Amino acid sequence: MAGDNEHDYLPLATSPLGADDDDAFTHKEQSSRRSGRRLPFPFNKVPSSIRSIQRLLLITLLFVPLSILIVYLGRHIFSPRHDPVVSIPIQDNPYFYTGDVWQHNDQVAARLDKCSSMGLLRNTSVPFQPHETLSEDEERELVSQGCGTNQTTIIILSSLWFAEAFAGTSTAGETIYAQSVISTLNALNYSYVFASLGWYNADMRKTVELWHKHRWNVRMVLTDPDQMDVCYTNKDQKCLKTEENSDGIESWRLLTFWYWDDSANPLGNQFTLSPSPRNDNYFLSYSIEPTCRRLPSLPMSLRHDPPQAYLLAKQMHYLENSTAFSWTLETLKHLEVKYDIKVVGGMTEDDDSTKERLKQIGIENLGRLGKIQFYEQLSKSFVFLGVGRPRISPSPWDALCMGVPFINPILTWDEDDPSNRTKWHAQQWHMTDLDPPYVYSVKAHDLAGLEEAVGSALRNPIQSYIPDYMKFEFACHRTADLVQGDWRGKAEEIMRERIDSGQGQVYIL
Repeated sequence: MAGDNEHDYLPLATSPLGADDDDAFTHKEQSSRRSGRRLPFPFNKVPSSIRSIQRLLLITLLFVPLSILIVYLGRHIFSPRHDPVVSIPIQDNPYFYTGDVWQHNDQVAARLDKCSSMGLLRNTSVPFQPHETLSEDEERELVSQGCGTNQTTIIILSSLWFAEAFAGTSTAGETIYAQSVISTLNALNYSYVFASLGWYNADMRKTVELWHKHRWNVRMVLTDPDQMDVCYTNKDQKCLKTEENSDGIESWRLLTFWYWDDSANPLGNQFTLSPSPRNDNYFLSYSIEPTCRRLPSLPMSLRHDPPQAYLLAKQMHYLENSTAFSWTLETLKHLEVKYDIKVVGGMTEDDDSTKERLKQIGIENLGRLGKIQFYEQLSKSFVFLGVGRPRISPSPWDALCMGVPFINPILTWDEDDPSNRTKWHAQQWHMTDLDPPYVYSVKAHDLAGLEEAVGSALRNPIQSYIPDYMKFEFACHRTADLVQGDWRGKAEEIMRERIDSGQGQVYIL
């Protein structure tokens, strides 16, 4: 760790074995879910300052040189039927980069020290009032020095998932969500520092240290639920502001970064940040757009031949002979024969009996793939086939972005009202409001329904699709609202309600 100090911090760990397996975190799934509830969504007018992000995104991410496609077509349009060898151009995500978290923290501190030495560092710990806002010329001058308002506004990223995203050591759904949030912070020029002390370590001492170091520029702290619990209950760490610890972090600055649907903050749902608009938490959108746009959406003529159905399954034991597997291996093989397609997966071989059954039945496993390898295989497929696990993976959103429809197994439903989507619990339950040809929702073990869905996906190819609330411009808008929000005012209202009702813990603000 850069910058040794008196505390015995644990260094940031790389992902433990299996940590990038989304299903490893299914213990977090709450017993009763609000799956599939349709909500009216307020698509607010996006400020002009963010429109430039859209223009840059379109120029940088959406432009695929025509010459590349001409070369592809020239090579393959008259070729006999075969699996085309296509070299897909990979673009960079202009809003995200990886590195060492502690070096990044040091760089932020050095820049703020420089601003302070030039007399350009202002208190940005709370949003400015209208009369405090600088003119465009004044702000532009500060930005040129690296001391603009956003550049000196710090968000402490305590959650492990942010550190994992920045270090590039995990592909879990939480990490992908964190990567998106970091990308929006970069696009908006906000500063951030990392405080995670590694896997299975909810210690908040590094967060407290950074709070004291940068407190007049820290706007908020984003934590994991376990970290939040430590901050509120472990008095020895002097994390939360109380009567005894007046220098602690105010409760209204502490927000929980949470991939799931239930509340995970002592102040309730509105202080719990989640990536879906279909629950009661604060909706902090995430966007797969900068990532999936790194590869172009390929025309069907440039995809695998015979057509490839790719399984959403990172672990081979997802296909073991049990009710947790939504289909059967025999059915998957039947689909290959019926539709003249190829079913493949990219799975870790963690189950010998399933490995042998796959080999005997003739379904190909490509093995564990890297992120780009996975994207390449997915982009060349005609359908992305869920098998029941992992739950709520972000990968189906990538598939839609690449022009690949998703078959979403419905795991439970109301037997008396089976078409009621609000009662469905699916593998990706945030997709239950989407219809064919984008998403085919099929009840688990309905093998005839699966066969029909695969055939329909084969006959009805789609173009790239991203919901409006997952586009990068909109995600930037939500992040800007988060950072500029009146969180103290929200906490004060919650405290008044608790005092009036006599229910709930009251905290010093």
